[in-house]
Amino acid sequence: MAKEYAHAESVESIANQLLPSLHPELATARLGYVFVDKASMKNGHPVRGVVRKVSGVMEFLVEKDFVIEVALDQWNELSDIQRRALVDHLLERCTGEEDEDNGSMKWKMREPDVHEFTSILRRHGAWNESLAGFVSVAAMTNTAALVEEVEMVTGPSSPL
Repeated sequence: MAKEYAHAESVESIANQLLPSLHPELATARLGYVFVDKASMKNGHPVRGVVRKVSGVMEFLVEKDFVIEVALDQWNELSDIQRRALVDHLLERCTGEEDEDNGSMKWKMREPDVHEFTSILRRHGAWNESLAGFVSVAAMTNTAALVEEVEMVTGPSSPL
């Protein structure tokens, strides 16, 4: 069965709230927001959202720099707090740098700061710079309150 797409107005609305204060570098980026009816799966987990950098002929045709795609079946299960976090996460994947020669923006995707298994963190600690930075921020954050908040929304031990 073919995937069904629709304009994601609620995603766009949250993004418009976040962009000025948290993502000002994207002020001139042309962003598109779409829902896909059902999440794809990756390693047994639903993919709640993806960002695609648009370039070449597709950029010309759709007049967008990035397309943010959110799985509607997952979106409907998220709390308002989780929806805001998901949109913020997806916007964080987008970045740009000004071309010094002509002043135009060069858009690109960025990867998350940390890509690690919890078991490795448990066994070896914060063994690299990106993980150490992440752990340092987590130590300064009221993680107990965050866990309690997540459990209130999702139930004990549920992944976001």
